[in-house]
Amino acid sequence: MNRIFILFCFFLLFQQVSAQSPDQQKSKFVASELFPASSFLPVGNSYRLATGEPGPDYWQNRADYKIDVSLDDKAELITGVETITYSNNSPNALSFLWLQMDQNVYKKHSKGLDAKLFLSSNADSKFEGGFIIESIFLNGAKGTGKPAAFVINDTRMRINLTQPLASGQKISFQIKYSYKFPRNFRNADFNVNRTDILPTKNGDIYSIAQWYPRLCVLDDVSGWNTLPYLGNGEFYLEYGNFDVNITLPSAYIVEASGDLLNPDEVLTTIQSERWKRAKSSSEKVFIRTVEEITDPASRPLKPLCTWKFKLTNARDFAWTASKSFVWEGIGITLPSGKKVMGSSLYPAESKLSESWERSGEYIKFTLQYFSEKWYEYPYNKAVNVASNLDGMEYPGLVFCAANDKGNMYWAVVNHELGHTWFPMVVGSNERKHAWMDEGFNAFMDNMATKDFNGGEFIGYPEIDIPVAGLFADSLVPVMTRPDVIPGNEVYTVQYQKVAYLLTLLREQILGKEQFDFAFRKYIRDWAYKHPTPWDFFSSFNNSTGEDLNWFWKSMFLENYKLDQKITKVVNPEKGKSAKALITIENMEKAAMPLLVEITYENGNKEFHNFPVEIWEQGSIYTFIADSDGTISKVVIDSKGVFPDIKVDNNSWRK
Repeated sequence: MNRIFILFCFFLLFQQVSAQSPDQQKSKFVASELFPASSFLPVGNSYRLATGEPGPDYWQNRADYKIDVSLDDKAELITGVETITYSNNSPNALSFLWLQMDQNVYKKHSKGLDAKLFLSSNADSKFEGGFIIESIFLNGAKGTGKPAAFVINDTRMRINLTQPLASGQKISFQIKYSYKFPRNFRNADFNVNRTDILPTKNGDIYSIAQWYPRLCVLDDVSGWNTLPYLGNGEFYLEYGNFDVNITLPSAYIVEASGDLLNPDEVLTTIQSERWKRAKSSSEKVFIRTVEEITDPASRPLKPLCTWKFKLTNARDFAWTASKSFVWEGIGITLPSGKKVMGSSLYPAESKLSESWERSGEYIKFTLQYFSEKWYEYPYNKAVNVASNLDGMEYPGLVFCAANDKGNMYWAVVNHELGHTWFPMVVGSNERKHAWMDEGFNAFMDNMATKDFNGGEFIGYPEIDIPVAGLFADSLVPVMTRPDVIPGNEVYTVQYQKVAYLLTLLREQILGKEQFDFAFRKYIRDWAYKHPTPWDFFSSFNNSTGEDLNWFWKSMFLENYKLDQKITKVVNPEKGKSAKALITIENMEKAAMPLLVEITYENGNKEFHNFPVEIWEQGSIYTFIADSDGTISKVVIDSKGVFPDIKVDNNSWRK
């Protein structure tokens, strides 16, 4: 005991002398900020447990949709009648309902256009977009229901109820609406256009999303989530069932999020047979070939077709329509044995060997890989549509760029389909926390890309700037609301930094086994529910048995930097200690585990892997080398696995 106590006193004295040295830059590190007694995470309650799991009283409301919609391709007009059945599972009665009206962002002087954050218009100045609401009736259609009073405020609409909707009750209401397709709404810094028309030589391709008024989410955290749609912050939606009937000229091919219920009514006899064969074929089957696009016989000989789709337990629904589609399908078997159909639609111009001809291959790999690794793909099909959107995701359907080729085409298909898991299955609030779907997805994409065909592609750049750039003073923290993130920082902050941090957590801090167990559990616990960042943080803390709050605070809540510095190396002297003494100082506010490589004069090497807890006593850590002898070289983090912003103080030579 006495020898240990004397050695401890020596360390304290050595630290004080080192800290008081006049040529030392003062450390910014404060241990109590990263390792406090009280957690910044909220105290658990019966809705959301401190373990990061949904509590016994967790609730969420539900919205079921029945929609009849038509497309007027001459007027470029959508006309719809939707009946929404809304279930109030909250503990309180509701006197009004809030709906999202995303198309209203295309109205003149919308908040999104006036803010000029992510959306700008190059369209004809006479264009007037947005929803036109013809009528809203409670508990039925006109003649059977009561007209509802409603107020539209930019991209939100409040429907006032004639009597409160009690806890446990449902209400149905019908909305008749229409809107004109927006064209040419772009932003030079960041493309956020999510509904559009792509001209091709054989006809326009309609990408149809945010096409119906949708319920806002009411939750136990914020109440009604009614942030306006400004362009970047995406969606936060309730789950429910969709029955959708789409009527348009019979020359069009239609695909959608849900299962096609009436193939024999909307396809030719030969197309129907091919469609059924494609569902179980391990090789792709052309439902309509490139040669058939201009053949009138490749479509039913009647003026109109009504395509009927059904989708269960989903948060949204999107669809596409075009006369120009090549259409192919492929059967995909998931690890459980479940059968899924991969459906690809693209114009003749995109039928290239390095592009859309590989769509089915990419769909198959992505669904099988993520299903085995994390959570099984939930829908009966996966649709990939060529469009002029750079990439946008919806349940069971994604829009990818028609002109992408090679690595970029692989990257966008893999990424957009990866969004099935975040946020289609795990329904986080994209309007506030886009990193919980974009960053998680980018992290998964990087893993999938490395395993696809032995690394055939590099995918999206994991980091396209020096690692230190992810922690630049100019960058906002990860937890910043999406619409507040500058356009030129969106990809860096929401995608790359989060993917980098999760990889760091998996490969260097927790280990792959610990991380993967926690990530799978988080997905299972919050599948088809609404987690917050705090639920994610708590879930990982509890699943791994580690207090990771130092990591969440420094890397997600704040934009802290890391700078580990070799302060002093004291080699042994004759007649005294035979082992060297090494002092490392943590100069910045962040902390990480400490990796040290020691080289002795005789050429032997020694490695140390110290846990992050070494910094709980302050910014200076001193340790004794394991072996006797004189040290010639010391290096911190020789492989550069941690985001140290100043590597020139990471090495020492005798």
